[in-house]
Amino acid sequence: MAEFETYAGFTVVTPTPTPTPTPTPTPTATATPTPTPSDAPPPTPTPDVTPTPGDGSVLNNGENLSIGAGSDGSSKASGSSYGNVRDGDLSSFWSPSGSTGRISIKWGGGETVAAVNIIETPDAAGNIGAWQLVNNDNDNVLASGNGAGVVTFNAVTLNKLNFVIQSASGTPKIAEFETYADFTTGGPTPSPGPTIIPTPLPSPVTPTSPPINGGDCEDLINDPNVNWRESNLQSDQAIVECLSQSLGTPVGFGENATGGFNPGGGSNLVIITDDNPEEQLLAAVSSTNHNWIVFDKDDFRNDTAISMHRLDCSSSAVQSALDANENLCRDPFAWCSSKGVSSSDCLEEFYNERLNDSDLPIRNQLIDSNTTIDGRGANAYFLFNGFKIGADSSGASTHVSTNVIVTNMEFRGAGHIEDHGLDPDMLRVTGESHDVWIHQNTFSTTGDAAFDLKVGAYDTTISFNKLINVKRASLHGSSDSRTINAQITSTMHNNLFVTLDDDYGSSTFNALRRIPLLRRGQTHLWNNVFYNYRKDIASVRVEGRLLFEDNMVVNNQEEAEDKSDELSDFTGDGLFVLQSGGQIRVNDSDVWFADSNCNPIGSPASLDQSSGSVPDMNNAYNSASRNTISSNRFDPGNNLLDYVKATAGKGGATPWVSSYADSESDIIASAPSSCQP
Repeated sequence: MAEFETYAGFTVVTPTPTPTPTPTPTPTATATPTPTPSDAPPPTPTPDVTPTPGDGSVLNNGENLSIGAGSDGSSKASGSSYGNVRDGDLSSFWSPSGSTGRISIKWGGGETVAAVNIIETPDAAGNIGAWQLVNNDNDNVLASGNGAGVVTFNAVTLNKLNFVIQSASGTPKIAEFETYADFTTGGPTPSPGPTIIPTPLPSPVTPTSPPINGGDCEDLINDPNVNWRESNLQSDQAIVECLSQSLGTPVGFGENATGGFNPGGGSNLVIITDDNPEEQLLAAVSSTNHNWIVFDKDDFRNDTAISMHRLDCSSSAVQSALDANENLCRDPFAWCSSKGVSSSDCLEEFYNERLNDSDLPIRNQLIDSNTTIDGRGANAYFLFNGFKIGADSSGASTHVSTNVIVTNMEFRGAGHIEDHGLDPDMLRVTGESHDVWIHQNTFSTTGDAAFDLKVGAYDTTISFNKLINVKRASLHGSSDSRTINAQITSTMHNNLFVTLDDDYGSSTFNALRRIPLLRRGQTHLWNNVFYNYRKDIASVRVEGRLLFEDNMVVNNQEEAEDKSDELSDFTGDGLFVLQSGGQIRVNDSDVWFADSNCNPIGSPASLDQSSGSVPDMNNAYNSASRNTISSNRFDPGNNLLDYVKATAGKGGATPWVSSYADSESDIIASAPSSCQP
């Protein structure tokens, strides 16, 4: 299938309708139809044919609504892509992996559609047999028939439209799936029911920007020279809507998180400047108003550290620990210079020696409900520690935060210190907080966890993040005795976990890596990539349940040989630890040796295993999540590796959770040569 296009309007000229929608194969000369004028914008493909009796001919004079929309499907054959059916390029196409399948067009908001045009590639013309056109929102069948072409039906407003191929005489190839908002017909009244009208292939069209605020939104997101108030989008609601819909929608347990965007209105755009940014951030994250927080593109054009310890630099205890005044406290490198500490040792000495004291007031600040922290367009990064989402005390919730997104930020630690007195997690979801999305961030050398879930936190999705030399990534439940942790639920997908080659054999990184360390709750990991993880990726304890699917581990072969590691050492219990009734199911996951660029070498070994009773956690997700996951899931291998390399972390390509994503093939082609920085 090459294209599945949608249009705002077109004219159907029906010279002589017949009782059947199947086109008459024997042509009969008639007058050439004349297009109906329209002021609608292109594309405007005009068929250069003479219609035959019973064979309606489409004269498109409207907007193809598929251009700029999103797309997904049930499966895709090698060399095809879901995005190809909405790119206006008739040389590209989508095919299912077999002779049947689904291809869909989807919009960020409701779209009114009354007709579609299914265009096959010339080499596959006539292959499509029986089909159904289905409203994905309610599963209503809008039309059904045999053979590709134009289908008209009563106008319906929907978010997603499915074309389901039920039979085919050969491999279907759809070049375009066009969609139209309305239509008119000329000539006698057609027969009741859907009208199927074969049409010639239209001329290729140039894809337009997504329908969400058009080019203004794309400029705002992608152009570093267009600051947040400098586009034609001026209201907070319009700008935040652009930010939200271009970011996309989470899938999995955190599927309901919308953060600072309120579709009903009242969304606030909060722009952090370089004038005491820590104080501005604290004020913004402490409110339950719908706040979408961004960073001024001019002020943060260059790498700029934001260190939340500065909020406590007026404390006499902190100043005493540093033997410094408030100004030196706020500037670690100036403090190091004044104390004769080298720049290479500066952060270690400042944060992990002088400030490693639980009696100091420095702690992770609380992010309250309805908040997004969005680092797109700027180069601000958090240094040493981050935030807590919710709060707890002695294993009980003291504050519940809901509906929180943290995206496109970088978190740089000062190096791992066991049991640091300030407990410097980067992100800690706790106190029964829920509906959280941690997406496309970069974490490096964190002092403690990158992202923890504690004290019954649940419904959290962690996606497309990059972790570099993070010793212990994610604790899920901090005590065997806390039964509240049975409600922990998390989804972790398409993340990239990297241990640098120099640290492959280091004892520091041979400890349990906590991806995750899970107690009592349940976690679903799929399509994650691990590089140089030689032991104990995950630990499951106290009846925790881990579903580990379609993940891949690639370990540097030269480094492994130096440690006398065999591929078989990573299988069985080599990468997983089960204690006290922990349960695990590993499906379709493999480990390879690799070169220093993370490219797999030779054949993999299977990691598959099962212990205990682990449910299919996909069934806990809503239908939108399940469909999206099904359409975008990879088997372990080079395509998964390259897609994750291209998209994981701050600054990565926009992935498939957003309708702004490029095609799968383009993203894979853009992957960096190595997963190591």
